[in-house]
Amino acid sequence: MVLRITILIHLATSALIPGAQVEFVGLRSFTSESLLKAIAGRMDYIRKREATDSRADDAAYLVESYLKTHGLPDAVISGQRISDNTIRLIIEERLSQFLGSIKVTGFDDVEAIQGQFQATFPETVKRRAFESKFIEEGLERVRDLLRTNGYWEGTVKAVQETRQANGKIPFTLKIEKGPLFILGTPNLESQVKPSGALKKIVSEARGATATAEKIILLRRNITEDYRRQGYTNISLVMLKETSGKKLFLNFLITPGNKYIVRSFQATGFNKTKPSNIQDRLGKLIGENFDEELANQEIKKLLSTGAFSSVRLEKTQINDAELDLTLHLKEAKARGYSVALGYGSIEGYTLGLRYFDRNPWGSLSNLSAVAEITSLGGLGAISLSNPFFLDRDLRLANRAFLINRDFNNYDKLEGGIGSDLTWKWGDDSSITVGLTVSQTSINTPIPKELAGPRNYTVSRLSLQQLFDRRNNSALPSDGWFARLNTSLGLSDGDNTIGFFEVGSQISYYQTLSEDSSYALGLRGGFISPGGENQSLPIDLRKFLGGANTIRSFPELKMGSSFNGNALGGTEWWLANAEYMHHLAGPFKALVFVDAAGLDSEVELAAGLGIRINLPVGPIRLEYGRSLSQDSGEPGGTFHFAIGTTF
Repeated sequence: MVLRITILIHLATSALIPGAQVEFVGLRSFTSESLLKAIAGRMDYIRKREATDSRADDAAYLVESYLKTHGLPDAVISGQRISDNTIRLIIEERLSQFLGSIKVTGFDDVEAIQGQFQATFPETVKRRAFESKFIEEGLERVRDLLRTNGYWEGTVKAVQETRQANGKIPFTLKIEKGPLFILGTPNLESQVKPSGALKKIVSEARGATATAEKIILLRRNITEDYRRQGYTNISLVMLKETSGKKLFLNFLITPGNKYIVRSFQATGFNKTKPSNIQDRLGKLIGENFDEELANQEIKKLLSTGAFSSVRLEKTQINDAELDLTLHLKEAKARGYSVALGYGSIEGYTLGLRYFDRNPWGSLSNLSAVAEITSLGGLGAISLSNPFFLDRDLRLANRAFLINRDFNNYDKLEGGIGSDLTWKWGDDSSITVGLTVSQTSINTPIPKELAGPRNYTVSRLSLQQLFDRRNNSALPSDGWFARLNTSLGLSDGDNTIGFFEVGSQISYYQTLSEDSSYALGLRGGFISPGGENQSLPIDLRKFLGGANTIRSFPELKMGSSFNGNALGGTEWWLANAEYMHHLAGPFKALVFVDAAGLDSEVELAAGLGIRINLPVGPIRLEYGRSLSQDSGEPGGTFHFAIGTTF
């Protein structure tokens, strides 16, 4: 028994002995960790094995090859085997050459020019190695940028400055933009005549600035127009010619064969009802085959979550007809999820969700949610149909029950609602909604100030949304706009009709690799239909908190009764944020907020830290009041998840 234990200990110890360790002597321009990471692969092969003289030579060769092309062209490396598990590399760096500062003359967008020129030089540890062979490639990228902006005769000259003591070599890029070109009337050459719509688009392009964006849009419009006519294998050649300050484009179009869809079938059904696919895509039969339209339909099917893959097979029957077969692979439709989180308004949150992305094989989405927060509980069930009436209309029906314990009032609300959404393009939608709910209020605020305690609200709403952000969770560029309008009826002690409007526009802009800013403007009002009518407190607007004006705690701005906020009927918000990258996902934030609620106006400024995660930013912020009145807080700390606006 003792012998067996000894053998096991020996084997376990042997398994833990590492391979060859590589140590550097004389390395100054890089850290050993960054250098080993940069040449991982073959070096990892060496490090996982016993040290030998030949492996020491191999390691020296790998490091020398890398350094010579990354800023140390005269580096000399020798390798030594020190022991069975140690290789020592002795490095003579000698002359170092790194790309230094880049000065730009003759062009306003300096950062864009710098980025194009330096992109061809190898980057390592936030530096770029200098090699003469990359200069011309960098200059060509700058010329491409000039042409992209409409300067088709622009020239650029690189002046290499004296090498600095730290090894960096500065450059001055002297740019002559030349004239800004506009488009002449583009010419289309094809055996198949373009449609009237395409002719109009081409004609309207005349006189536009000859930027790459305009030219790419023209190419896309030409390709899509012929594909809609049934020419799926279109070939497009573009010739360019300049004359004076005009750029003339000649498009040589080879449409290929035109195909009509002869038949359509789908395979891979298990749970899904075949009619849900056939009724939608069977309309292609007898029509010109449109590749773009077919891809859009596939994308919509995948977005339901009912399928893990969708593939369209095209079988050419003759020179004029296609048979289409849609191969479907259904995904796991049902599941559960548990969520634990924290928000500045809701506090701690524990949620349980059940979902079915294909109930009864209908391609609908069924969801049931139960949630407990520091403020109370929520229960909701919803069923949405993404293809209502076999069109691109999403119909969502829901029932809900909410209990919330705010500082100034408690409420219990239950109701039902329906929303019909029409989405066109990738960034625009219109939603019409109808909601009916019953609410019970408990509050220490007198009834004449808080409104009725028990009432029913019926609301018909219209929402228009435009989303041009580059990322909805972590936007850094683009804009977002929303307009909500609704007509409602509150039936409690008295029947009160009301009209409500809410709007928002947000703008995001990246300034550099490490900095960006965001601007937001929101506002709205709710107006009762009769005079001297007191709206229920739960229908009013409350400001203050991490997503509005950050010098106030949540929902605490405005007039109050014994410290209980009363809310308002007219409001506006303006927010400005500047962010600077610190390290990794961390960003520093400076912000200014302004808000108005009825007749009260407040100003605030503050600082914060953001941790960017894929689901959105985690925010730690402090807002300080710039307009503090008696009884108002001087400032407030906030912890929140998600963007401010």
